[in-house]
Amino acid sequence: MKHQFVSIAIAVTAVLSWATIVVACPYCVVESDTLTEEMERSDAAILATLIKPAAPLNEGPDDLGEFGVIDPDTGKARFRIDEVLLGKDLLDGIEEIEAVFFGEPVEGQKYFLRGVGVDTLDWNIPMPMSEHAVKYVKEIQSLPRQGPERMKYFLNYLQHEDPLLAQDSYDEFARAAYADVIGIKDLIDRQQLWEWIHDRDVSPSRRSLFFTMLGVCGREEDIERLQKMMMADVRVLRSAAEASVAAGVGLGGAIALPIVPEMVSMDGRRRQLGFNAMVGCYLKLTGEDGLDVVDEIFLKDPDADPTKVYGVLIALRFLGEETDDVPMQRLIESMRLVLDKPDFAEQAITDLARWEDWSVLDRLVTMFKEADPRTYVKEPIIAYLDQAQRQPGDVGERATAALKELEEIDPDAVKRARSLLSFGFLNRARSAKPTTSEPVPSLDEPEEELLADESTDDLMLLDMEAAEDVENVLLDADQPDFEAPPEPTEMVADAVEQNPQPDETTPTEGDIIGASNENEVDEVEVVAEATQLPASDAQMSRSEPNRFVVLGLPLVIAAGFVALVWVVLRGGA
Repeated sequence: MKHQFVSIAIAVTAVLSWATIVVACPYCVVESDTLTEEMERSDAAILATLIKPAAPLNEGPDDLGEFGVIDPDTGKARFRIDEVLLGKDLLDGIEEIEAVFFGEPVEGQKYFLRGVGVDTLDWNIPMPMSEHAVKYVKEIQSLPRQGPERMKYFLNYLQHEDPLLAQDSYDEFARAAYADVIGIKDLIDRQQLWEWIHDRDVSPSRRSLFFTMLGVCGREEDIERLQKMMMADVRVLRSAAEASVAAGVGLGGAIALPIVPEMVSMDGRRRQLGFNAMVGCYLKLTGEDGLDVVDEIFLKDPDADPTKVYGVLIALRFLGEETDDVPMQRLIESMRLVLDKPDFAEQAITDLARWEDWSVLDRLVTMFKEADPRTYVKEPIIAYLDQAQRQPGDVGERATAALKELEEIDPDAVKRARSLLSFGFLNRARSAKPTTSEPVPSLDEPEEELLADESTDDLMLLDMEAAEDVENVLLDADQPDFEAPPEPTEMVADAVEQNPQPDETTPTEGDIIGASNENEVDEVEVVAEATQLPASDAQMSRSEPNRFVVLGLPLVIAAGFVALVWVVLRGGA
């Protein structure tokens, strides 16, 4: 049970830290674990040679039953250890090991095996390695943990003839920091990138990576090629093909002519793979001038392809948060155009709130009033206004008034949005590049000052506290007196016992809440109603929901169901 508790804590830590990772290719999909990651999770790793294949399966009957008994060692082959890459202490004096493997012996073939365990190592399925792979797996152990020097090594193996090395190098780039790719700018071959981009067999993720790299090292002559690729409209090409086919069929053409439009569409879609990275590359090279073109073609056109509009949105987000190639104010102007696209308005609202653009406040209030009940736009608008009301001066006052008005119009939507905000399921992050002159409170300030400052983002504090709780759980898990954290109701009861009547000179929690605006009081009542607690208890627990319990409890329940199914299947056998 203790180990399950630690596993849940690790999972929660991963969830809390996921959003802070900045990768080299924001448009790429990480497809598999890297060899480095696999070795880090192992206790031993070796290069070995197969010396004795696994014994054949005994499928005939025996004395114990009609169907026979399978030897637990069936399928285990014997390997000679040629080189220990990891875990030399565990393999001291051991020359041979056994691992499950049904392959035929190949003369001179090397295998890579990873083992997990302390007293007894359990080996994974052996992985055959080419000469290049043997050299590769040895050298990656001495590389820096991160930085341009590490990416310089993997640059040589992108699209390598050995698929294992090509895959591993791609995944290394997909995980690396964007600054590390910029650091190898002078080593990237532009012409080679274009060859890979036009390769008919290249995957969408790799194509996105190559566009990202081209944005780092591209030149002016690449801009025209990129623009032609962006502006190609598959719908126009298909319409032209359909018209040609109709004419051909009317003149007695071949029976296979009707499939031509579909073939044209497939080829057009292939050429548009990685469109969001393509737009990001184009804007990296053109700056504001290119953004004017993108606005006209995709964002101002009411009939623009929705998939391309989404690609532009992703590119704008990347440029705004990871580069300085386009001024933030200019990116905000383009993001406002996305508000006219019903399918993506809620995402644009989130980005505008993060970039602290309060100029669309009145427009969003109107959008809330006119919103289709079937769309998910009201909740992001409430999150935007919730952030806006924390701003000083006129912006905060207008947002507070707007929240009161919208709550009267649709109290359920406001209640739902605030519930999502309380548990961190609705984005309310602060901008990494604030456009206002108001200083953002430092995370190094005392916790009391942060809690007293209404301009501080509650969600940021909750994430910090939840991460600290998980860290303490992991640190205490190895102690003999380790106990699970108390339930939220127990924590409230303890607090009431320890502080039955606060001293008059000490600011109470009610004083702090009383100093907040009226919306804050409304939010307390909403949480009290949702949790079935008195308003005073809701005030005590509202600002610090136990993220660990919220995320960990479903995992514990799921584990219980898995165990139950296992017991049932075991009993049936």
